[in-house]
Amino acid sequence: MSVFSLVNPDLILKALNLVGEELRSRKMLGEIMVCSGHVFLLRYGWNDDGNPIEQVDISFDGKDGPLRQACERAGRAIWLPDGWVERLLPRLCRDGTPQSGDFPTGMYPSWERPGLRVLAAPPHLLMPMVFLATMRPMPDTAVKDLEGAFRIAADAGIQTGRGLRNLVTPYIQRRPQEDSDLRKVVDARLSMFEHGLERFGLGPSLKFKPKSLADVAEITCGNPDWFHYALYRFLETFYLEHDRHTQQAMLDPAPVPLDMDWTDAWIGATGEHIAQRWSFRVPRWTQEGPFMGIGKPDFWSIEPVARDIEIVETPPAFRRRLLFTSAEPLMNAKFPNHMKVRMPYWR
Repeated sequence: MSVFSLVNPDLILKALNLVGEELRSRKMLGEIMVCSGHVFLLRYGWNDDGNPIEQVDISFDGKDGPLRQACERAGRAIWLPDGWVERLLPRLCRDGTPQSGDFPTGMYPSWERPGLRVLAAPPHLLMPMVFLATMRPMPDTAVKDLEGAFRIAADAGIQTGRGLRNLVTPYIQRRPQEDSDLRKVVDARLSMFEHGLERFGLGPSLKFKPKSLADVAEITCGNPDWFHYALYRFLETFYLEHDRHTQQAMLDPAPVPLDMDWTDAWIGATGEHIAQRWSFRVPRWTQEGPFMGIGKPDFWSIEPVARDIEIVETPPAFRRRLLFTSAEPLMNAKFPNHMKVRMPYWR
């Protein structure tokens, strides 16, 4: 008997919305990460005093934390069983396997005004977030409470301190790496140049207008420099289309993998994110191996503080692939601005 016959997903949706609303009212972002049948509750926050953000806080919620308490209150309000987060969410998330792009993955109570993020997390995302949380005080979290994390790490082949160091170093390194930093600065300026060309209609002469991500991949094959422009044109077409059946049909065709790790992962994240963001069905192809990334974190910014903010803001589809970016990674001139996320989330 499936979990869907045991519990009404609409009740879980209502509970997650209640949790998100409460956390948002308290000016914090909570996260429920599900991995290999285990559930982890984390909190993300920063000072909202009008000054530049200097430090992002990542911490365990703990047994008596606000996220845990909000979940318990929401469960009682709609008559869910005690411990519903640990008992039901892993089953709805298919135990947290990488094939979980559908509900309950998402932002609650809404993408524009979230207080809670839920996702099925692969081990190479979960372990760095858990490690970052352990660097903060944990007054009501003991080693025994982290048994699930230890087991997940061991199952993923992380069985020494050195192995964990290699995994978490990209998230905590503060010393500039000149060659890598210079490359990212150059890439950022080149991206700016491409956006300028796109804005003034001076980009490459595409052989056809992309109407699906499969089209984007086809155009990019043999012309890797055209990826950003082809994606931009696809997003324009998608945002201008108002028939939801047509929009779903634009997401469904499976692209042919390009054997370009970053590009394939970005295509997969784009298909999954658009479906989640605008309440479409997540295409199955987005969960296939070539479109799930290679487990190596990629940050849009080279600045440590900006990188920390990307850890907080990045939406689930990109987060699961370790593509750390902004809260709205697929913005362009045709994006419905009235639906845009405002940062910090609670403004």
